[in-house]
Amino acid sequence: MSSATSPLVHRARRATATAAVTAALIAAAGCGSSSNGAKGSPSEGSPKRAAATAPTSSGEDRTAKLISEAIDVTLDQDYLRSTRRKRTEGTTVMHSAMSGDTKACKAHAWKGAATLDWVITPSALYTRGSKEALQVAPEAKKHPTRVKVLADRWVKRNADVYEVMRDMCAPKTRRDWLEKRLPSLGQLKKTSSTQRPATVQGRPATRITYKWEGGAVEFHIATEGKPFLLRVTNPAMDLDESFSDFGKPFRVAAPPGAATEEEMAEEVLAAQ
Repeated sequence: MSSATSPLVHRARRATATAAVTAALIAAAGCGSSSNGAKGSPSEGSPKRAAATAPTSSGEDRTAKLISEAIDVTLDQDYLRSTRRKRTEGTTVMHSAMSGDTKACKAHAWKGAATLDWVITPSALYTRGSKEALQVAPEAKKHPTRVKVLADRWVKRNADVYEVMRDMCAPKTRRDWLEKRLPSLGQLKKTSSTQRPATVQGRPATRITYKWEGGAVEFHIATEGKPFLLRVTNPAMDLDESFSDFGKPFRVAAPPGAATEEEMAEEVLAAQ
């Protein structure tokens, strides 16, 4: 390989690797599926009700407002842990830390043996993928050396990838993702629900259930202290997410020893 063509190969492979990682992160985080609709407006993709709804009653109105308050209280926490389970993408656990306009988070996603970690600080994005996760990328068969070199290594991603992912930690991003997969506040006000006592993560809660096409939509809301949303499920939209560690401080820091994309690309070329 001549020195004249090496930089071109270097950039092409780096761009391909960046695109693959970005796509994997977006799929795991749900960043590409946010809704721009206002809170309380019908969300695109919300399932239709299974049966005709009763007129709005004061009881259903209060229940819908309680659900809205629970979402507000939960996603407005400075520190929060969420666990998102999806049939196709597996499970993602994310810790987010907010301080004014400063957003930071770290997450671990897995499906079987494939794992993906990422850390977003106020200025950079770091990722780490297992061999099994990297092998999912379309170019893995053509460039097995890249998989071998990058597997289980922390990499500081370039600015373009960081720009795509940096808002993943923001409450609005997470709220949009959640609300797109739920009936709107207006729909809930017009739909009868049932309420039963429950226990989630060792905390007493109220389980609010709506009969919905494709499966029951359920909200578990804490009954002691603030009305935190402990868990929400909607099978029709592949939604199963729980929340915990409300307000418990933790630190998000750059992983030690992370290499830049340029350094990793040079390692890949040297190993071939």
